[in-house]
Amino acid sequence: MIQEGDKFSVIDLRTSIDEVLTAQKSMPVHGDTPPLRIVIDGEIMDILRCSPHMYAQYRINQYNDIKSSAINIDTQLRKNGFYTTHKFSYDYRTPGLTPEQIINDAYCMEYFQTMANAAQYRRKSMKRVEPMLRDAFRISYYYAQYLWACNPGVCTNIAKSLSCPGADNWGQIIAAILGIGFKFHPDDVYEFAINHISPDITPDEFNARYDMQKHFKDMVMKKYAIDTGCMVLSENSQQKLTQILTKSEPSLFMQIISKLRFGNKR
Repeated sequence: MIQEGDKFSVIDLRTSIDEVLTAQKSMPVHGDTPPLRIVIDGEIMDILRCSPHMYAQYRINQYNDIKSSAINIDTQLRKNGFYTTHKFSYDYRTPGLTPEQIINDAYCMEYFQTMANAAQYRRKSMKRVEPMLRDAFRISYYYAQYLWACNPGVCTNIAKSLSCPGADNWGQIIAAILGIGFKFHPDDVYEFAINHISPDITPDEFNARYDMQKHFKDMVMKKYAIDTGCMVLSENSQQKLTQILTKSEPSLFMQIISKLRFGNKR
């Protein structure tokens, strides 16, 4: 198990995840243990009697028709005749890990975060699992750090915003991992993981952010038949998508010339 201050490789990371999952398997749950209920996709589940892999599969099945909304946007634009050099997906470096593995691992770690949230009102009876939950939180953060270290520059702002995190930031850490697994653009990973699900915003502020995203999603679908899927798009991405759809960005020729001269800074 990776400990604080350790240098580690992707093999160490995988081993530590396996150790956390093994700890969950040995978690004592007796017939008289009260259920710890959660709701996933409209279904009520007892998370104490559900494995992390089962939980991950439930979560993956929620979006099984679209594996990556970012890749799907790029595909839709091409199919609808919108020609641009811009991509809403991003090819991250993830040595030793496939995107599918990253997504599954993130949801497995989310299992423990969900358990921790559900158990906060039963701290006395859940005391025996607290060391496992602390390990799961720590490994989640190291997992994110590994991905950020493999992608310096593009993930710098995300990493800075989640330096020295506490348990309240666990959801943000998992969202950042998932964003990389789903190949969302770094701007959009930041918007989702740092701004959209921040523990520092009020429920009203969260709902306002959600409503703005839904308004943009509905508008793009109604006017252009482009589905942004589950994406939480940054202001930059919304502006760029609007330029592409209204054909108000520079011509494709000028985009290519600009790319050759200055590189892609987005």
